[in-house]
Amino acid sequence: MVTRLHVKFALLFLTLAATGAAQNPKSVTFLRLSPQIVEQRLQTPAPSEDWSAVLRQQYQKAGIQPDQLSEQPVPGSPRPMLICTLKGRGETVIVVTASLEVPQTAAKSNVAWASLAMLPLLAESLNSVSTDASIMLIVFPPRKHQSSASSRYAQKLAKAEREKIKAVVEISGVGRGATSYDIKQERYLADWLSVAAASLRQGVPAKSEYFDTEEFSDAKAFRAVDVPAITVSSSPQHYASAWDHPGLAVEAIDTSAYYTTYQELCVFLIDIDRAGHGESPRTSVSVATSAEQPRTRRPQFTDDQASIMIVRQIGEARDQYHTSTLWPAGIPELHDLVCQMAHSDRLDTAPYDALLKKKKLSGTVVVTSVEYPSLTPEQLQGLKVAKFHHLSVSSCVVPSDSDRPSIYWIAALVY
Repeated sequence: MVTRLHVKFALLFLTLAATGAAQNPKSVTFLRLSPQIVEQRLQTPAPSEDWSAVLRQQYQKAGIQPDQLSEQPVPGSPRPMLICTLKGRGETVIVVTASLEVPQTAAKSNVAWASLAMLPLLAESLNSVSTDASIMLIVFPPRKHQSSASSRYAQKLAKAEREKIKAVVEISGVGRGATSYDIKQERYLADWLSVAAASLRQGVPAKSEYFDTEEFSDAKAFRAVDVPAITVSSSPQHYASAWDHPGLAVEAIDTSAYYTTYQELCVFLIDIDRAGHGESPRTSVSVATSAEQPRTRRPQFTDDQASIMIVRQIGEARDQYHTSTLWPAGIPELHDLVCQMAHSDRLDTAPYDALLKKKKLSGTVVVTSVEYPSLTPEQLQGLKVAKFHHLSVSSCVVPSDSDRPSIYWIAALVY
């Protein structure tokens, strides 16, 4: 039951999602908790407290009923998994995971608890949302020996169970800074996370730093059995003296950044539920079938957001081919050239080739005009050449009206 105090600080939040999924277009609606409530839930339990017991209390505060919570033993582990299920209408499942591992240091404990505390927050915000997929929030017990509890759980899933899972979302290391993510082949999941951020008018999530990804065991475990998975984390700050050792991160919680990630996760999970299995916002098309079913408008990415998304897509494509990272470089004339191309409504590489020649640079140019800021595999192919060292990207957005999507005119130069 929601108390009067709770009503005072919690409200229904509505935002327009960029889903072109096959279901009827709707606004994303969820219970957005106030920053004050979220900050209260972030208080790390005392060293003497059992995190599992505190987590159950958090679920109770979130209005989760006893029959929505269950425990399941894990072979080889003295502690069970704690599972909270938000029942959906259909047979598909979205899994959200976090670890019950309690670090030895206080600073790391704060970050670990913040990731765990995210699950009851999501449960409270989404419990009253009508979804097709059931959302299973799973807390895995600490690692035992060399094998993680999530790995043992994933390996025991039957083929039919694996096929019902639309996505696994691992929560790890959130709250240290801006939202970040880690994927392997699941580019469409990162796209939906970017869409969620754009819907909330937040910055584009970044790729997680390499020293973090070794900790992301849950996503790895599910990927190993062919279940699509993404880890949602955060970009940590670094000690001023640690530039030569980037793994030395400041393990401190930024409550504002944590609150942003919480909201993005709410929209992200709803978008994943509405999208088809494996569907990307790049390929989803919104079609009006009747006067009663209006066309869904996609979120409006800014010029800078679109450019950042392209830069990160190129970087991830090069990572997959074990090609060196390109250094981002600005070319002042580039944005004007892209906007001229957009206004003329004609794709043309000639002005960019001339710009490279003028600056006495050797490189490759890709230009495109799309309804979602993304390059095709064929366009990325020419940007994977190892001999190039610098990358410059610029975008010019032609805003949409009520009937048509925005058009993103993009130029990417590697040299």
